[in-house]
Amino acid sequence: MPITSKFVCLNGRFLKEEEVTFNLKNRAFRYGDGFFETMHYANGEVQLFSLHQKRMKRTMDLLKLESNILLNPLLIHKEIIHLINANHYFKGARIRITIYRDGYGLYTPETNQTNYLIETWALDQANYPINKQGLTINVYSEIKKASNNNTFYKSLDSRVSVLASLNKKEHNLDENLICNTENEIIESISSNVFFVKNNSIYTSSQISGCVNGIMREKLIEIIPHLGFELIEDAHIKIEHISQFDEIFLSNAIQGIQWVGAYNTKRFDNKTAKLIHKKLITSIFNNS
Repeated sequence: MPITSKFVCLNGRFLKEEEVTFNLKNRAFRYGDGFFETMHYANGEVQLFSLHQKRMKRTMDLLKLESNILLNPLLIHKEIIHLINANHYFKGARIRITIYRDGYGLYTPETNQTNYLIETWALDQANYPINKQGLTINVYSEIKKASNNNTFYKSLDSRVSVLASLNKKEHNLDENLICNTENEIIESISSNVFFVKNNSIYTSSQISGCVNGIMREKLIEIIPHLGFELIEDAHIKIEHISQFDEIFLSNAIQGIQWVGAYNTKRFDNKTAKLIHKKLITSIFNNS
């Protein structure tokens, strides 16, 4: 019998999607007072879960959010698996945990306790398939992210990514790169970005304003073992883009996606494919 209603998990309660309601005074709605974490489920496991849990804890400490449940990795993992089973997403799934401050108040919160909502979506292909056709990209620079060390998490205020996505759609692109206030390329709409030149691979540092992506962390671990020089504090500007041999993007859902074109420049994908192969072996052979 087909499932006609998707289940979600709100504060440990498993509900049908349409049963979830929010008060107009909800702090996530009024102030964007929270963050979210996106995870990947495949082969019966939440991939790189310990790294996600570590970033969640770091973010909660920064935002002064308190929750014994969310800091219990065994309990949260159990709820995620239960939800995936309830929705019959056995092949693969995208998971989003939205965490936001409880209570009301104006800018000053009434409490630091939290609410959390876990949602899941089915994935057609679970094991990070690399794209066959290279992405066509450009740079969105109308609104820029601040350069600091406190943008490592996924804030509920995602207006830069939203506007960059609208720009991407208007110009029929696959992706847009995003700049910081120093006019440096720091990430894309939903991914971290890596640039390849000869035997060196470049990516932005955390203080540049980029999200400290979980897949970024995994690739930083993998890349030196393949014999590449890794530069983690790159300062890449728009005028530098065409100088590189390859560009590839990384995130927790898609793994690695290689870029094929920027304006009239065309890029190779040999390095991206080599790293992708090592990534698959590293994650799924060790699951």
